Amino acid sequence: MRIARRDFFNVALFGGFYCGVAGYGAKEAEFRKSPVLQPTITNHNDSGQGIIHEGKTLLISITFDADVEQISGSLPVDLLTSGKERLIEPQPLFFYPAGNRRTFRAILSAPLDALDGQQTLLKFAATIGSTTREWGSPYRIERGNYRASSFTVNKNFSSPSPEIVAQMRRDFEVTAQIYRRRNPRQWQEPFQLPVSSSSRHNFGDRRTVNGTKRYRHAGLDFTSPIGTPVRAINSGIVVFSGEQWTPGQTICLDHGGGIFSKYMHLSERLVSEGEAVKRGQVIATTGRSGGQKPGPHLHLDMVINGSHVDPVDFFRTALRLLTLETAG
Repeated sequence: MRIARRDFFNVALFGGFYCGVAGYGAKEAEFRKSPVLQPTITNHNDSGQGIIHEGKTLLISITFDADVEQISGSLPVDLLTSGKERLIEPQPLFFYPAGNRRTFRAILSAPLDALDGQQTLLKFAATIGSTTREWGSPYRIERGNYRASSFTVNKNFSSPSPEIVAQMRRDFEVTAQIYRRRNPRQWQEPFQLPVSSSSRHNFGDRRTVNGTKRYRHAGLDFTSPIGTPVRAINSGIVVFSGEQWTPGQTICLDHGGGIFSKYMHLSERLVSEGEAVKRGQVIATTGRSGGQKPGPHLHLDMVINGSHVDPVDFFRTALRLLTLETAG
């Protein structure tokens, strides 16, 4: 099995991408020197079990019996591309300290098209005193229950010209560079929906376009008339405000810690790159821009640890984190 990016064309439509993971470099001799026992891991879900469904998230806590100087980790996941190529998505993690130096929380995620039933290993390393140790904890990835649909759109979407393919490739590279960033946390409040209209509940749909192109719908659509105000789902920094071929007029916010939100098919962008925005601030208006030539709506992407996840599910996970932080 080799490590590779997903097919960029599928990604450019609504896919994920890969981030590099730094090696831990701890030696076996160093492990034996450490007096620290196996850390305790708590899964903050209803079952308490180490199970993640594709496209979903899971909040965990890791508690050590000694003060930690530094912690890092990843949750590598095997998946299949639309071309049935098997590869690994590393998913480097961001850790939230729990008010002390012994408990840390992280949000795990399983990308769409993760192999059903696979066992993966949460890998993390911590520096305690002068020693760095590595640990692993098993997790199970299960297939989600998503719909299948077929529809017809502009033929350039399913059979793009070489010029359009080149543009999509450039758009992909810009987006991939953005999602590799790991900046400090920007949010301290619950995430909220970007528009007041209801969603189409179509995250994860298996789509067939024009009878030939197949892909996963890796975001959430909201039906909204053109010109409807779009609000930031939480505080963050504008890391992209411009036009791309597939999503049209687009804004991307970096909420810190590897959490990004992307707003697509806009008619007007009201914020510029580098600008700090607050939760609930109007950043754009809805439209129908983009090469797909869609009807009026807003498409929202949530990217966590480099993987696209269900925004509503992530909102619940983020709220669990805030609740634990408030409780101390």
